[in-house]
Amino acid sequence: MGERGYDRGVRLAGAALAALVFLFLIAPLVVLVISSFNRAGSMAFPPSGLSLRWYAEVLGSPDWQVSFRLSGLLMALVVPTTVVLGTLAAYGLTQGSFPGRRLLQGLALSPLMVPEIIIALGLLYYFHGVGLINSLPGLWLAHSLVALPFVVRAVMVSAAQLDPALERAATSLGAGRIRVFLTVTLPLLRPGILAGGVLAAVTSLGEVAVTALVAGANTTTVPLRIFSAVQYQLDPSMAAVSTLLMAASVVVMVVADRFARISEAL
Repeated sequence: MGERGYDRGVRLAGAALAALVFLFLIAPLVVLVISSFNRAGSMAFPPSGLSLRWYAEVLGSPDWQVSFRLSGLLMALVVPTTVVLGTLAAYGLTQGSFPGRRLLQGLALSPLMVPEIIIALGLLYYFHGVGLINSLPGLWLAHSLVALPFVVRAVMVSAAQLDPALERAATSLGAGRIRVFLTVTLPLLRPGILAGGVLAAVTSLGEVAVTALVAGANTTTVPLRIFSAVQYQLDPSMAAVSTLLMAASVVVMVVADRFARISEAL
């Protein structure tokens, strides 16, 4: 009886600790969402009243509309770029056997281990020399560089679980290498590919450090506009924009997990 009571107490303590950690993680987001409905003109919690005025102001602002379009266009460019390159790289690094494979794997994942400000400084000097500062191609390349390791890592998880016998069976039935890859390998890699695509989209949508150094007046993304705005004024419109971005990210994650169970590759 004593041991059972002790085990129950340990489980309850563990559950309470997990609940506290979860509350600590989710509390800032809850405060941000609630503050976005504040009727007053300043960030305050709890809000003095509820209103949708800040959402209407953001969605009706020409400046915010330009930034939303730019961020959406960047995602539309970054996601397919990183998914194609990341899938091929992950498959080759996982299934291939060649000298320097570990070195290439470390190189592909190196942006995950280097502070983003260092990457941003390197891109600033390089892009300045080739004329890509304050340009869409420059932002496209910069965001792709930052997002690519996430795609590689996600697809590598799925690639490591591939059964080589399935590919050999397709080859023995007369299918060529390209047909085997397209009809057998890619469907098996789908959870990792979709997970990598979602991570690439979220990374591009929230990128600030690299964007701040390679963007300009004509290429202000949504996160960069938020970062610039909060330095001078902090009103609920910033919370409204952040809530919209969070809602979009959650919807994409839920839909992708519903159809491909991407949580298995994360």
